[in-house]
Order: sequence, then C-alpha cells, then structure tokens
Amino acid sequence: MPSEDRKGIALEAIRPCIERFHAAVARTTEQVSGLLAGAGGTPDDHTAALGFFARGRVDIERFSAFTPKSARIDQAAEGPTRAAQEVLDSLLGGGDELFVLTLQEGEDLGRRVAKRLANIGRAFSAAHVVELAHRGEYKQEEHADLLERYPFAQWSRSERSLAPGLVIELPGTALTAASIVPFLDGSMKVVFVVEGDASAAALARVVSPGVFVQQATGDATLEAFTAFEGAAVAALIPGTAVNFVHDPAAGETTYERFVSLTFPKEVRKRPIGGISSAQQAEDYALLETLSVVPSPSGEAASDPAGKLSAWLLSQADLAGGG
Repeated sequence: MPSEDRKGIALEAIRPCIERFHAAVARTTEQVSGLLAGAGGTPDDHTAALGFFARGRVDIERFSAFTPKSARIDQAAEGPTRAAQEVLDSLLGGGDELFVLTLQEGEDLGRRVAKRLANIGRAFSAAHVVELAHRGEYKQEEHADLLERYPFAQWSRSERSLAPGLVIELPGTALTAASIVPFLDGSMKVVFVVEGDASAAALARVVSPGVFVQQATGDATLEAFTAFEGAAVAALIPGTAVNFVHDPAAGETTYERFVSLTFPKEVRKRPIGGISSAQQAEDYALLETLSVVPSPSGEAASDPAGKLSAWLLSQADLAGGG
C-alpha cells in the first residue's frame, strides 16, 4: 500500500481525537473573542466565556471579581488575552498537519514527539493565561513562556483526555517505539506509518496492561484502535513483521489481551538502524513470552508460533553480525 494511502488511514484512525480537540479549541476561541468584545459579567457568563479548558480549574466567583461589568474587559487583561486568542487561532489554522510528524533517518523520535506536543499543548496554556489575566495574576516575566510551549509533562488529567493524537511518518530505522511510552496517557493515540525495514516486533516494548497496541502489515484496518477509549499505539509496517492486536478490554491477563497474533515465517537477522539483531531478538522473544497461554500447571505452554530458538542461538556469536 502506498505511503500516502497509509497516511490517510492513520489520520482517519485518530480523526475522532482531532475533531474533539478542534471543537474544544474552536469553542474556546469563540468564547474568548466574546470576552474581548465585552461579553457579560455574571458568573454564568464567565463560565461560558472561559470555556472547556477552564472547567474545573477556575474559581468562577473569584474570576467574576476581577472582570468588569462594563462592555469591555479590564485593560490590563486585554493584552495577554489577545495573545492567547492568537495562539488558539494559529493552532486551529494548522489543520491536520499539526498532528502529522515526518522524521528522517537519524532523528530522535522522543524529542520530536515532545516538541510537537509542547506546541499542541499551547491550546491549554492559552486558557491558563486567560485565567491568570482576569484574576489579575498574569506576570509577563513569569507567564509569557506559557504561550511558547506547554510540555506534555505539565498537561493535567483533563487536558490529557483531550489529546488529539499523532500520525508519525518515519523510516523503520527510526522506530524506537519505547521512546514514546512517557506520552501514552489519557486519550493519546499514535499511529506510525513506517517506510522500509523495521524490527519484526517493533511495538513489543510498548505493550502494557492499559494501552491498546496494534502492529500490522498489508491492508490493515484500525477500527478497534479508533474505538478504544484510552491510550493506543499502532504501526503500519511494510514487509515482514509480527501482526498482532493487544486489547486491554479483552481480558485481565496478558495472554487474553492478545486477541490477534501472527508471527512471520521468516525474519531477517541483521541490524536495522541502531537496533542490533540481538535487540530485535529480545523484542521478538518478549512478544512471544507475553502471548504464551499458561498451562494448568503454571508452566508455559508451547509457543504457537514456535520459539525462534535457532535465531536466538545464532546471536551467541555477534562478532561481525552487529
């Protein structure tokens, strides 16, 4: 399947997240515009004016005490409020491309994701700036940076529930999936669109009890990924790789959560980027171990795919093999 087609599938897979995020930003932008135009002065008016991002974090009664009853907001609050509005407008203007990252060979996946999410997070920090301004607590020297970047580590639980998701286009050599684990919280969804060779079990190390994980080759569909309520990761990988779906809703034990699992008949034994063949073997072995159904005695049953003992043994002599 061409890369553009897979990118389209990936974008549609996170479309509900994007639309939810855009709707919240658009609503808040309109409400801030109304505030700047002198929208009402009652607590109910201010609840509407501050919008979704302030809900649960702003003391509306205190907020009302800092806002005028006249047709315009306080002059001291107008500057930072307009700056916040510009940030919201710019994020809305980014369209789908705001949620698409394209990495080149050698780029740091974790760093690029952190930078993009810090940019997207400005939607939330803009709401914080509006709150501070109207409480009379905004200080340029302390708070101006909030409109420049708002790292994911600072996002609140409610903000993480509005995470719009990311589509990441990258070569298989740059797919170090474990580097995105710190961002898999709330409703964050990530789809990797991979070009070229990748580790056969590239997503093995992101499998955890509460995260939906799907790795697929060929004409994959991502309906279950999209429908899952919570953090989720998927990778559309060309060539030979493990196809699997790990669905946290499918059971309490790890092996029950592997609702789909197909191992390839053959796996290339060579380094891929900075990932050695030994590391790839470890990822593969981890995925095998997690998916094994225990026997009544508690011992592992025979691996349905057959242990890659020959491959693992071949890693004993790594000289010249990477």
